[in-house]
Amino acid sequence: MTHSAPTGDAATDEPTDAPSGHPRLRRTLKWLAIVVTLLLVAGAATGFYLYQRLEGNIGVVDAFNPDVVGTDRPSKAPAAEGQDTQPMNILVMGSDTRAGQGTGYGPAAEITGARSDTTLLVHLPADRQSALVVSIPRDTIIDVPSCKTSTGMSSPYTDRFNSAFSIGGPGCTIKTVEQNTGVFIDHFVIVDFSGFNDIVDALGGVDVCLPYAVNEPKSGLNLQAGTSTVTGDQALAYVRVRAIGTGSDIDRIGRQQAFISSLITKARSSGTLLNPVKLVRFLDAATKSLTTDPELANLNKLRQLAQEVRGIPPKDISFVTTPWLVNPADPNTVVWNTDKTDPLWAAIAADQTWPPKPPEPTVIDGKPLTVAPDAMSVLVLNGTGEDGIATTAAARLSKQGYNVIGIGDAGSTDYLSTVVRYDVAGEEAARTVAASLPGATRVKQLGIGTTIEVVVGQDWPGVTPVVVKKPRDESIRQASDNICNIPG
Repeated sequence: MTHSAPTGDAATDEPTDAPSGHPRLRRTLKWLAIVVTLLLVAGAATGFYLYQRLEGNIGVVDAFNPDVVGTDRPSKAPAAEGQDTQPMNILVMGSDTRAGQGTGYGPAAEITGARSDTTLLVHLPADRQSALVVSIPRDTIIDVPSCKTSTGMSSPYTDRFNSAFSIGGPGCTIKTVEQNTGVFIDHFVIVDFSGFNDIVDALGGVDVCLPYAVNEPKSGLNLQAGTSTVTGDQALAYVRVRAIGTGSDIDRIGRQQAFISSLITKARSSGTLLNPVKLVRFLDAATKSLTTDPELANLNKLRQLAQEVRGIPPKDISFVTTPWLVNPADPNTVVWNTDKTDPLWAAIAADQTWPPKPPEPTVIDGKPLTVAPDAMSVLVLNGTGEDGIATTAAARLSKQGYNVIGIGDAGSTDYLSTVVRYDVAGEEAARTVAASLPGATRVKQLGIGTTIEVVVGQDWPGVTPVVVKKPRDESIRQASDNICNIPG
């Protein structure tokens, strides 16, 4: 079974055997599913118990029936010792099915059928002290297993990830995620197109920030540079517009994640939670947009989940886009960078912290190291007269990641201690080398440029591993990020 690939990084073509959809509509779906999931994560659902009538708004699908997801599923991570709760993984999908919703965003002939252009894996650790939201780009090429469809069982195939929803709905998407990641899915949430405008409007709009003015007729976005409060229709245009950044699927995911950070802040504000009218309106809009598994559709379950996670600070909610590479067979699609996705999935499956907490950087002169060994050039010189000492020292430095560009003699055999020589431009690099050579003396040597010279002395100490302070990984965003600081 095959499907057509999208045309371009920001393309909106759908699988050829799926019903066609309006391109403006498809572009909005990159982020729809994030809304309700992160409202759960943020604890905004704590008002559910006041409004039992909301339970009837939620649609229910039994996608976890063994006939749908199969019986060969990953193992679920157990609760850690001393924890009352178990880790939980919620798969969130944005759907463009709009049955009975009119034709405000496209001709009636173009709104039949359902696709999922957004899929997010939300991981809640057993301790409920943080949350991880992983976005899976729709144009990821992936193995889709045999799935139950309206006419029987489909054949396994390899193509775009979002085609799984078109073929077999949420059950096929769950099965595809589980078999490709090894992560057990506990619950799922589908958010449909109809909920988007009402959710944003119920909050009174959401703040966004543009580095420059945008007037883009195709999307309808017309905003000045700087901060603006967008209502439902404006927000719809903001998340779908091509005129910001590259217009690619990946680029929009980053902007949408930042948008949701702003939305969480608004949803958790006292202006929403302490205003009964606004809270009811917001919860009504949110629940009407949801379809879930039977267990999660229960308001008591949602209330319990909200109580468990309500204390998670925004800074501990992380957004990650699955590490990807351009597909060499089709540059219009992407494939997972398995060197990075494999440890990500393994960490989620085992309920381990992601990203892994880095070791504390090595400190010298009261400051952490900032230049990594592989970011410098090192010349190793023998200052002892002992044959082979420079070769040995160079090999050990290389093993620790240093870029050794040569070895030689220092011109003297009187060096009692090891010396690290550097020019002005190499001062920070010299701190790293000195930390690797305990007891070494640093000496400023004008005229040697950016190369660091290590003169091996008679007290040669060997090489000690060091840890350099790393810059923030921009592929990971926290919900506390100010959207105005996120490049467009």
